[in-house]
Amino acid sequence: MKKVRKIIVGLMLLGVIIGVYSTYIEGKLLTSKKYGIEVNKNWKENIKVVQFTDTQLGEFFSLEQLQKVVDRINSEKADIVVFSGDLIDNASKYEDLYKISEVLAQIQASKGKYAIYGNHDYGGGAVRYYNEIMEESGFKILVNKSDKIELENTTINIFGLDDALMGDYNKEETMGGISNKDVNLLLIHEPDLIDDFKEYPIDLALAGHSHGGQVYIPFYGPIKTTALAEKYTKGFYKIHNENKGKLYVNSGLGNTKVPFRLFNIPQITVINLKI
Repeated sequence: MKKVRKIIVGLMLLGVIIGVYSTYIEGKLLTSKKYGIEVNKNWKENIKVVQFTDTQLGEFFSLEQLQKVVDRINSEKADIVVFSGDLIDNASKYEDLYKISEVLAQIQASKGKYAIYGNHDYGGGAVRYYNEIMEESGFKILVNKSDKIELENTTINIFGLDDALMGDYNKEETMGGISNKDVNLLLIHEPDLIDDFKEYPIDLALAGHSHGGQVYIPFYGPIKTTALAEKYTKGFYKIHNENKGKLYVNSGLGNTKVPFRLFNIPQITVINLKI
């Protein structure tokens, strides 16, 4: 009986520790995930892309935390910075709307800053503010359209989709003019949409939305998924077998609905493209 009691007490103590850590500690941490992707075997240039996503500013993610994210991004000296949507968790309840751009405007990128809409950028009244906030912060917002960055040896096309849950998602309009001679980056909020793009010569797609499930169990995966982030939840996936195109799902920075994060430290992603 003593052994049984010890086991029960130990399990209860472990549960308390996990509860405290997942509620009050992990969500306040920040990590940088760094990768290298070879787009062209005869590469002559390195382009550093930094992605951040799903800040969900509000009850579980503060402006002070966003400032730390901005400082971390700037420490990377990025060429391109992209935001994959969901800036505010619930804009109708958020009191510091007009302070956000003061923080985001500090982000530096030598070749451009880009943003797309997520579902939370439409809901809760956010659609009235998101465009203005991001433009004041120096981001170019891509809504079913693309932008070009001309390099000495090639062109980078950045394609940005509108949100599929609450926006006006249009694949054909977005991908018009794509060329397999260029380097093609696709920004999507909901990662499961990538299955609509297997016919296109995409080198890298960057998504968010999933939060990695917020609670992620090693060797099992997220304990709960969300719409359009059920198949692709965290990390790298192949887009198709014909070329080296990859999807990366960033597990994001903030939380929604509940404060818990476990085995899912808030992150920015740094990708060194060898072009």
